[in-house]
Order: sequence, then C-alpha cells, then structure tokens
Amino acid sequence: MDVLYRALMWPVISLLITGGLHFALEAIWPDLKATFIPPVLAPLLLSYGAWVGYRTIGVGGTYAQAIVAGAILGLLPVALDVVGFGIILDRGLTAGELAGIFGFASVLFGALLGSGFALSSRRSNAD
Repeated sequence: MDVLYRALMWPVISLLITGGLHFALEAIWPDLKATFIPPVLAPLLLSYGAWVGYRTIGVGGTYAQAIVAGAILGLLPVALDVVGFGIILDRGLTAGELAGIFGFASVLFGALLGSGFALSSRRSNAD
C-alpha cells in the first residue's frame, strides 16, 4: 500500500485540481464543452497516467502495481465526467459515461506506457 500511496499522492492532487478547474471553466462558460472534448483531453490524461506508472516503478513498485495505480487514478475522470458533467451540468448520463470510460482508458494506457518505459530503462546487472 505504501507504494501506491507514494506513487498516487501528487498525481491525484494534481488531477483533482485540473478536473476542478475544468469543471469550473465549463460551468462558467458552457460553450467550452465544444473545445474540452475527450480527444483534446486525451494527451493530458495520458500524461497523468504515464506519470503515475513511471512513479510507481520509481518508488519500487511492480508492473502490476503500476496498472492498479493507473486504474485508481483513472476513476477520477470517470467521476468528473459522469457526476460533474453528466449529472450536475446536465450534459446527459450516457455522454458522461462514454467520456468517463474514454478518460479511464487514457489514464490506464498512460500508466502502461510510463511503467513499461521505467522498467525497460532500468539497467540490469548484466549491462
């Protein structure tokens, strides 16, 4: 559990701030919903996933732990899209679910990328 805590703390805090700002901006200026679409946000979410995957390996975690950390972090976009945008801003539950699943997948893909990169970058004793 210590590995997951150490790997997730700052990415979770940062993603909560990012999501809160995104939600506030769209609540104030609803026309931004045409700009903040899943394909535009995907690189950002991919980066958060890469951060947590890379960090998990960096603090001594395993590939499996990095995947779990990515899945945990990926729940934040699901909650924001379903509850925040889908229900609170009344964009529709179906649209929120689809965007949330896409966000979850983007974060998880990033975690796979970041952890795989970290593991493949390690020097073995044979090198």
